[in-house]
Amino acid sequence: MIGRLAMCALLATQVMPAFAVKDEVEYLIPEDWDSKKDEAKPIDGLPLTSKGLESGMKKRFKEVPQCSGVALGKAQAMKNGEVFYQTLSLNGAQLEMFVDINSAGKVGNAKFLGSKGAKDDPELRLMMCSTYAVMRTLQPDLESSEAALKSSTRAWTLSKQKPFAMAFYFNTIKTQYVPFEMNVY
Repeated sequence: MIGRLAMCALLATQVMPAFAVKDEVEYLIPEDWDSKKDEAKPIDGLPLTSKGLESGMKKRFKEVPQCSGVALGKAQAMKNGEVFYQTLSLNGAQLEMFVDINSAGKVGNAKFLGSKGAKDDPELRLMMCSTYAVMRTLQPDLESSEAALKSSTRAWTLSKQKPFAMAFYFNTIKTQYVPFEMNVY
């Protein structure tokens, strides 16, 4: 028994100093980190121009029978071409679309607004069609029609209680019922 106690004491003296020594952390910081802090960050937004977004959405509306009648109004430039305004209409419902252009000439943010709200069925259908069309326009090869329908339905279902933002490949789609809008950035 004394042998066991001696063995435990011997082990404790070997183990205890290991716990007493603090771990040293070595931070690896690149030598030129200070010189890169003033560099411009990558330009966020969609990988499309406003014309590319419009033509892509027109094409994608035709993929769903309930959305094939969507009409896009003429795009109007505002704020020296930094924002484009356009209307979308379907069966008496109308949405307003504002497209912000970033410094690279691409779409920085696309905002869809409805004035009547989600309780208006035609306007909700038009917003669902717009969500589907944006998803398919952004990722025509990776997002199938079925997946885009499922994703757009999920986004609007989850936004009933509070605004919902979802990652969509390299972008984000935010949906909300009040005010009734969708942002894609």
